[in-house]
Amino acid sequence: MSNLLRKIGAGLAALGLAFTSLSATPVHAQNEFEGKTVKIGVVGSTMKDIMTYVAEKAAKEGITLEVTELNDYNTPNTALLDGDIDMNAFQHQVFLDDWNKAHNAELQNIGYTFAVPLRLYSSKYKSLDELPEKAKIAISSDPVGSAYAIKVLATDAKLFTLKDPDMESPTKDDIADNPKGIELVELDAAQIPTSMPDVDAGIIQDSFLKATEFKPTDAIYIYGDKADTLNLKRTNIFAVRKEDKDNKLYQRIVQLFQEEDVAKKITEISEGGLIPAWDLVKEYLEKHPDAELPGMQAASSSASSSEESSAPEAAPADAASEGAPAANPMPQTEQTMPQ
Repeated sequence: MSNLLRKIGAGLAALGLAFTSLSATPVHAQNEFEGKTVKIGVVGSTMKDIMTYVAEKAAKEGITLEVTELNDYNTPNTALLDGDIDMNAFQHQVFLDDWNKAHNAELQNIGYTFAVPLRLYSSKYKSLDELPEKAKIAISSDPVGSAYAIKVLATDAKLFTLKDPDMESPTKDDIADNPKGIELVELDAAQIPTSMPDVDAGIIQDSFLKATEFKPTDAIYIYGDKADTLNLKRTNIFAVRKEDKDNKLYQRIVQLFQEEDVAKKITEISEGGLIPAWDLVKEYLEKHPDAELPGMQAASSSASSSEESSAPEAAPADAASEGAPAANPMPQTEQTMPQ
């Protein structure tokens, strides 16, 4: 195995991704958790429906997966920290990092669920090129969502430039060259759908799309739906308490989620708005073997050290065989985080 493949394998291992098919899990392993119960918290009916489907799969292995729908974005992490639930699935790494810092906590990411691309919609124009001079674009007023929108619209959509292209959290004041005179209108994310007649375009979060005439395929611009544009920090995740990061039962729930039938269910329920993340993450890691996994750096480093010490002598790079990773590499729909 080449050093490159060994490093990729270590990264995938840190995500629970293996070079074998999870569908081939031995029967005895599937019954290992017979009679066990796992409580998981989600936000929004979309994720509840998806996780209820996963609960049906878990039941076939004797696992009771209790899905609790929570009503806001603070409760799931508080409930997890307090031990009221065992896992949650509603957030991305940026949100988790901010929450951990604010609450002096160490909740950890143990796997990815789906990606929620940034999508720009317009009822007046069909492409970015059609946007007129001084076009008004509605973006979320949430600081995290606003910064991300500005960053993407500047560095990828090229609608304007930033004083410092590398800054992580730009604001409107950080815009440098704005040749079209684009006006960014910051609104509460829930207000953007009803404000579309008053603007030229708007970034609408998937959770609010059902209240509009739009479908995900109607976006005039999309970012984050491919491995090349995947933002690991904004890909939704499973979170657990630090002491449970290696819990095999919880990892099994992640594995059950990250299978092809669940991917189809995610696409079906969200009408293509949510992108199953594990294959995207796998592809991203294969293309960027030096990439750090947000929230998983320590695990990745540990896995890498273990690989190095136990791996056989590496074959020449051109002789390395390719593995066939299967399933397991944070949030957005009604259980969507600010983008």
